[in-house]
Amino acid sequence: MAKTRRTKRRRLLLVGAVLVLGWIVLASWRLMTVRNDLEEGGAALRSVRRDATVESLLEPSTTDSLDRARVRFAAARSGLRSVVVSPLRMLPVIGRQVRAADKVESTARGAIGIADDAVTELRELRDRGSVTGPGRVELVRDLNKVVVGARRRLATLDPGSSDALIRSLHDAVEDLRKERDDALEGLDRADRTTTAVADLLEGPGKYLLFGANNAEMRIGSGMFLSAAPLLVRDGTLVLGDVRPVAELVLPKGSVPVDGDIARNWPWLDPGRDPRQLALTPDFPQSAAVARRWWSRVPGGADVDGVISVDVAAVRELLRVVGPVKVDGTRYDAKNVAGQLLRGQYRTAKAGTAGTEERRDRLGEVARAVFAKVESGGWKVDALASTLVELAQRRHLLVWSSDPAVERTWLDVGVGGGIGPDTLSVGLANRGGEKLDPFIRTTATVTTSGGKLRLEYLVRNDAPATGPRYQVGPNVAGMVAGEHRGIVVVNLPAGTTDVTIHGAREILRSADGPTAVVAAELSLARGKELTVSVEATLPRDLQRLVLEPAARMPGTAWIVDGHRFAVDRRRSVRVDR
Repeated sequence: MAKTRRTKRRRLLLVGAVLVLGWIVLASWRLMTVRNDLEEGGAALRSVRRDATVESLLEPSTTDSLDRARVRFAAARSGLRSVVVSPLRMLPVIGRQVRAADKVESTARGAIGIADDAVTELRELRDRGSVTGPGRVELVRDLNKVVVGARRRLATLDPGSSDALIRSLHDAVEDLRKERDDALEGLDRADRTTTAVADLLEGPGKYLLFGANNAEMRIGSGMFLSAAPLLVRDGTLVLGDVRPVAELVLPKGSVPVDGDIARNWPWLDPGRDPRQLALTPDFPQSAAVARRWWSRVPGGADVDGVISVDVAAVRELLRVVGPVKVDGTRYDAKNVAGQLLRGQYRTAKAGTAGTEERRDRLGEVARAVFAKVESGGWKVDALASTLVELAQRRHLLVWSSDPAVERTWLDVGVGGGIGPDTLSVGLANRGGEKLDPFIRTTATVTTSGGKLRLEYLVRNDAPATGPRYQVGPNVAGMVAGEHRGIVVVNLPAGTTDVTIHGAREILRSADGPTAVVAAELSLARGKELTVSVEATLPRDLQRLVLEPAARMPGTAWIVDGHRFAVDRRRSVRVDR
């Protein structure tokens, strides 16, 4: 009898063990599907944030991504609350893992809800259309409310602690926390940006607007060749007469220049002629001098800030507002760059009426585009996304004399400032020709063991013939098609052991928060040349911020083997 009872107990234990084992297998399988659902839902949600512009957020693909994320997180929630997984919550160690996974899912689900509501509110703002006057100020202020509301709600989401979790779950919690913190940082910037833009539009304010010509480059912008006053009040922008800078050069020593510009470029006397500015990628330095210059120009005035737009900015704005017609010629996004960078020089001759005709045309195209922007009829989301992208590529730069506003422009990337981790390389035109559209540049960067090597390849693909105003020679000692320039390289603060080869060194100094080295070169048509810089980076430097050159065509960057197709501001890790 006792033996029979022991046999029954063993059988019961065996059955129980089989059931427990089966439950463990089923629970493990269910948890694996939960993990996959969380990962795929997270990937869909990250794609929305990673690619987010005002315009892209309003596209159907954004809704599709949010729907995919919602479905995946709903599946994860169902799995975590299934009868197979729920009992695991009572276990001391495994239960913590299940509860943590539940927290990840609920946090991500909350983020989807916030994103959904924000997209809905953005669509409502878009549907107002391109309002004018005070309506613009109201539109931007309402956009700010959307941003502030999303930020406030997102700040309440907490993915929980990652302590004592298995590796995959620990990483999921930390990734979600980072995504939340990055999104909060982005929303904080958007809050300050929309506030600053609304204040600028509300005014009243007076600005100096530069037209920067990419056919004759400086460092980080085209040469400032035209200038106009811009008045802003109650959402209305009034552009005054566009004047060629060449006609506004002041007597020597007219405008005081101090700081790094005065120390690095005294032989150019940049204060009297804005065409000699922008030999630093630090736009605030140049803008402050330009403000003083404009206040002394006949017909100029004291202004609250300086704005620079170039040919690329005109082109991208034409994509948004549509074509304009000037003196019988139609300009659109497809032909404006070719016309303003190359075509307009075919009939121009240095020192003749053709030159004046070219200047008037450039100014009038800018005026016509500006008038089209002011009149409305364009998509709000498209314009907002375009302005952000132009700022990231330095085709739109804004400076304010108000320190608080200026900090905002710098923080959000439209101020054209440089920081202690900046790496910048540019080629300033010193030949007086308009060959920069034919100059190809590639910056190859390698970092290893705290060392940096930069190889800057310059190729001159100038045409064999052309107007002297375009191909030269416009400087004594040069020949047609020859390009003369200054390579200016800004390196992170604290960089040491700097050497430059391949061209004649003319400068080694400091420039704002960076170190700077420059060399002069002359390059005949059809030739190429490489200028190389080697240096030791600061020990604590982990990342480099690549500053775009605003060239057309843009500089190609290759960093530690990674090629970047678009010349825009980006952060890259230093290979230690």
